[in-house]
Amino acid sequence: MPHREDQERDEFRTPCSPPGMQVVQVTYDDARSAESFYPDLPSWTADSTRFIFKRNASADGSLKEEVWLCNVADGFSIRPLVEQPFAMLSPDGRWAYYVPRVQDKLEVRRLSVDTGEDIAVLDAPEPFARRGCYTISADGERICVGCFLGDGVTEGAPWGACVLDAADGSWRIIEFGNGYRNMHCQYSHDPDPRFSHDITAMGTDGKLSDGSWLTPPDGSWRWKDMPPPFPKGQGNKGVHQVVRDDGTNWRMLPLGNDDDVVSGGHITWRRKSYSLVASMYHHPPGRWRAPLFEASPIPIDSIEQRWLGEDMLKQPAGAGAKVIDLSRKLARADSCHFGFDGSGRHFVSDTDGYNEGAYSYLYVGTCVEPADDDPYVIAKYLLLPRTSWKGQPAHPHAFLSPDAKYVVFQSDFTGKPQVHVAYDFEYPEP
Repeated sequence: MPHREDQERDEFRTPCSPPGMQVVQVTYDDARSAESFYPDLPSWTADSTRFIFKRNASADGSLKEEVWLCNVADGFSIRPLVEQPFAMLSPDGRWAYYVPRVQDKLEVRRLSVDTGEDIAVLDAPEPFARRGCYTISADGERICVGCFLGDGVTEGAPWGACVLDAADGSWRIIEFGNGYRNMHCQYSHDPDPRFSHDITAMGTDGKLSDGSWLTPPDGSWRWKDMPPPFPKGQGNKGVHQVVRDDGTNWRMLPLGNDDDVVSGGHITWRRKSYSLVASMYHHPPGRWRAPLFEASPIPIDSIEQRWLGEDMLKQPAGAGAKVIDLSRKLARADSCHFGFDGSGRHFVSDTDGYNEGAYSYLYVGTCVEPADDDPYVIAKYLLLPRTSWKGQPAHPHAFLSPDAKYVVFQSDFTGKPQVHVAYDFEYPEP
């Protein structure tokens, strides 16, 4: 049964916040934290009335990881949906898909958000390790799960994706490479078959700057004793790519990756067809900024060409190789995690908090598309999340409802990380 934990909070409003803006803390539980799913994962129903979030296990193990549903149309009432660490909503919002392990198999299950009907759709072999990367195609037929393709023994084994076809019960594996642990896969938002099979993937060439493999045999991430993240003249830099979900037609985004421009790791489709936006780090001598770059993927001749020298890490020439700095007209380009609404016109972003989380804030913006110039964004301060940035659940990870009325974000200001929603604000207009 639905119940209420919501509390109005004014600690996140500041004198610069929009007048009349409201902030609600949706979850409140001293025993465990809660967090919205990463902006990559489909979380809202199409009508913007409900969204899913995750409640983590309690320290004593008495409360398990669960997916919950929040009904904003019912005063932010919440109820448990399924005892699983991840789920994703179908594009129409009717179904929650989740992928449990059953013996040695991955099982795809479809759960009705309204009736609770729970149906097994298909199963596939369980990979050695899974990455928390789940995305569903815009036609609602295919689910992509990030996975490690190693055997637990071999050094430098590849990462990839398991594509599970709910329409015909089939499955297939796409191999990416060793440097794809932080792959950030997202299906295109366009149900048109020309685009609905496209998935983003972010990777490196698989080696750290000290020559070691990025991923050890067990699929873990080497957090300790890592070399500097962006050494001058070396290749430890992310590159954003697009591939069809059958493993063919590799493309890359010409966003640049040289000594001055480095991928920030976060990316999303802005338009329903072929345009992607990425947050980047731009640090020419004497300057630092974190702009939003927009580009469309361009073809490459082969999978191997992704890593052929520095030229492929810079802006390649060719048809469609145009890069637009959407934040070029802002006083300070500073974006980290961000998300657009269903129209691709409005967005929300946090500012970079990896260096000092106390100074990170949220802002909303509008993408302006003049007839005589490239698109650009205008922005408006929203709130101060007052979160520590200590671990992923304490990152703001702000994203919008499809109708742009609600901003979901996380904060550990009251103790453990919890889910919050801001609403009743307006977007800037040119």
